[in-house]
Amino acid sequence: MTGIGRFVVFLSGPIGSGKTTLGRCLGARSLAGFVDGDDHHVPGRPWFSSTLGTSRSILNAVIVALQNHDIVVVAYPLRCVNWIYYRRHLAAAGIASVFVGLSATLEEITHRDRGRLLSEAEQARLSVMLAEGYSNRLFYDVQIKTGGRSLEATLAEIDLEIAHFLSSRC
Repeated sequence: MTGIGRFVVFLSGPIGSGKTTLGRCLGARSLAGFVDGDDHHVPGRPWFSSTLGTSRSILNAVIVALQNHDIVVVAYPLRCVNWIYYRRHLAAAGIASVFVGLSATLEEITHRDRGRLLSEAEQARLSVMLAEGYSNRLFYDVQIKTGGRSLEATLAEIDLEIAHFLSSRC
């Protein structure tokens, strides 16, 4: 992913689809900044207030990270309202963005060989997220299937798809 210019990659998808793991690996491979959106979640508020506070906090972290990196990877499950917010604010700052949707089936995510055991609450939320379409949002620029694949194969596909997407925009 290096050599393409200053941009932000958003990894979105349901719980367990690989957002954080892939984000950390992409960041390390590309010497990119990494923002874990879960670290910016604003709890205890109605969803619309929490969403705005979280989006502002993530955007601020991205702007700070871009002071030291040409690329920043953000791992966070996005709703359309988040996508609109980030697209508008990043475009106004002259920063390109790529929205990558990560998908896997319930069986793939909860398989014991996957390496992550989900709590009952996480499993319940995962079912809701899958039903709400977090694996396949219409605003994703790139769609990557993460279930049943190696980490290296998934990273290679993400690199290729992002490079292709960015080159098609120039």
